Amino acid sequence: MKKLTDGMYRTGQILEIIMGFFVLAAVVIGAVKLVPEFLLLWQEQMNTELFLEFLEMILNLVIGIEFLKMLLRPNTDMILEVLVFVIARHMVVRTTTSWEDFLSVTSVLALLLVQKYLDKQKGDTQEAKNIESKTK
Repeated sequence: MKKLTDGMYRTGQILEIIMGFFVLAAVVIGAVKLVPEFLLLWQEQMNTELFLEFLEMILNLVIGIEFLKMLLRPNTDMILEVLVFVIARHMVVRTTTSWEDFLSVTSVLALLLVQKYLDKQKGDTQEAKNIESKTK
């Protein structure tokens, strides 16, 4: 049974790496497509709508990059980073109501508090390990 579960786990890891290649390819394709968009933006610098579309493309690529990093090295910090970028993209690019802005800011605050709590937990755990190793 252990061999079966170990094999399934390794298969899952391989599939994650394959999905990572697809995400990387999508990010590269998106980055290449940014060049003509940037040139168009440069020509029409006063076009606010074009700027917001360009900004949305950039933020989508950043989220793709962060998602790739999270996929390859999953940890709570990476997950929280991806969520913060998703919320930030929603706030910056979309036209939102005051209530949606409030919820977005509250969500980011909650994520930062969770991150601070998790960092404190890591610090406490590390401190306990250091004390334990000194007493031996």
